[in-house]
Amino acid sequence: MTTEIDQQIEFFFTNTITATSLLYRNNLYGQLLVLIYSFIDSAGLLDAPPSQTQATRDSFKNWVKKYILTDAQINFNEVDLWSARCAVLHTFTSQSNLSNAGTAKELHYYAGPNDSDTEISFIEQINSTEQIPVHLDGFYSVLLSAIKKFASDLANNCNNDQAYKDSNSQFKVLYISWYFSLPIQHKYHEMFPTIKWYNLK
Repeated sequence: MTTEIDQQIEFFFTNTITATSLLYRNNLYGQLLVLIYSFIDSAGLLDAPPSQTQATRDSFKNWVKKYILTDAQINFNEVDLWSARCAVLHTFTSQSNLSNAGTAKELHYYAGPNDSDTEISFIEQINSTEQIPVHLDGFYSVLLSAIKKFASDLANNCNNDQAYKDSNSQFKVLYISWYFSLPIQHKYHEMFPTIKWYNLK
C-alpha cells in the first residue's frame, strides 16, 4: 500500500527529474549543475542518520560514494565532486578553495558525442594533474540511475524505521512563489565568470 511518505518522496524525485531534464534538453548546463549539486546536498541529508538535521560536507560525500562512485564510468572521487559543488554553487566557476590548494582536481565539463574527434581533442588539452574532463551526458545519466535507487532506499528507510520517518516528517512539498522584477542589465553579463564546460554537439 502506498503511504503518504511514499507519495511525498515520489513527488520530490519526479519533480527533480523533470526540472533537470528541462535544463538538460535546453543545453542549460550551468544551471543543470547548480540543481544537481543542490539535489545531492539534500539527498545526503535525507540519507544521513535520523539525528542529523543539517546537510554537511560529509553527508554530501557519503551519498556520492554510495550512489555515484559505484558506476564504472565515473572518473572523479567524492572530494573532487565536493570541490566542484563548492565551485559551482559559490562562484559559478570550476575553481574552489580545495582545487586552488591542490587537494582536489577541477572538473571541466563537456557535452556531446563521447567518441568524436572534438571530444578526443578536448580531453588531450586537459591538464591531468589538476583537471578532470567530465562528460556531462554520462554524469547526468549516472545521476538519474542514482535517483531511482535512492528513492527506493529512502522509501524503505522511512517505512521500516520510525526514526527515519520521524526525521523526515518535514519532507513536504515546497511551494515557491518567486517574483523577480529587476531586469538583468547587459553589463552584468561581462562581470560573471563561467563554469568551464564545452558543448561539443
